[in-house]
Amino acid sequence: MFCLLSTTLASSCTADTAPGGPPDADPFAATPADGPAPEIGPAPDDYRPTAAGAPSTDIWLGRLERGDDGALTVSALTNATDRDGYDNQPSFGPSGAALYYTSAVDSTQTEIFRIGVGAGTADEASDDGTPVQVTRTPGASEFSPTVIPGQDAISAIHEERGVQYLWRYGTDGADLGPIFATVEPVGYHAWADERTAAVFVLGDPPTLQVGDAVSGEVRTVAENPGRSIHRIPGTSAISFVRKVSEDEWWIERLDPATGETGRIAQTLPGREDYAWTPGGEILMGDGAALYAWTEDGGWTEVAGVGGPGEISRIAVSPDGATIAIVRSR
Repeated sequence: MFCLLSTTLASSCTADTAPGGPPDADPFAATPADGPAPEIGPAPDDYRPTAAGAPSTDIWLGRLERGDDGALTVSALTNATDRDGYDNQPSFGPSGAALYYTSAVDSTQTEIFRIGVGAGTADEASDDGTPVQVTRTPGASEFSPTVIPGQDAISAIHEERGVQYLWRYGTDGADLGPIFATVEPVGYHAWADERTAAVFVLGDPPTLQVGDAVSGEVRTVAENPGRSIHRIPGTSAISFVRKVSEDEWWIERLDPATGETGRIAQTLPGREDYAWTPGGEILMGDGAALYAWTEDGGWTEVAGVGGPGEISRIAVSPDGATIAIVRSR
């Protein structure tokens, strides 16, 4: 939002939009492993839903291409949501055939939607790019949808009456309940593997915590993280932004098993939203421009990203062929 290890599973997700809930042999218990399911009481008197302050943003989809010299360019960039209101926090499914995102359905509530991307999409996500609503949760909002590795299920931040938990839904929108009972308020998250999640927990200071959804073990590994948390492609390591000071932010690598961290690159000044390509580049927006970082070349501008609106969040499909860029309206 805005204030905002490894096991082999009995079954795995074969499409981004397979109907139904998680696999038959569900690796997560019906009740969170770290405690009984939380009871959500009345909202505080001063509670204001996060969606009430959401800016108006659009998600743009384009082709991410690599030239003979290795340089990245973006082509065929089109506005996939194009409406007044909050459409944000894009995340591709494992085959890249569907894009999940957060969409404001009114001035106080968000839900998870899905857009089909190209051929090979299942029936529930139209391949003509028509948005499909996934969750329907009156009285609650969802943010930051992410397909859980090895499951036909997504995780999302569930905000209800002033509390924010990491929650699970089937790809058909079925409510599967909280993943952790004792980790709250959660702002953002990413999966390192089928059971290990890195979560941004709001507080003073905010913390980055690593939780095992099967055993229930949760531990704090860093303070003052940024909101952009990602699994590094081809690994079970997590990257996050550590805000050392007001003007010094670093993208760091975290080993979820040991808690060890190491610096990768300094962010562009004042920017914290980024994404990885399968080739190991880091993409980050600065104003209306997009930049790519490589270990050898540092930050260089990516061509083909002209247009209005400041860039914030970014997502890249697992095959590296499609990019989603969030722009302000």
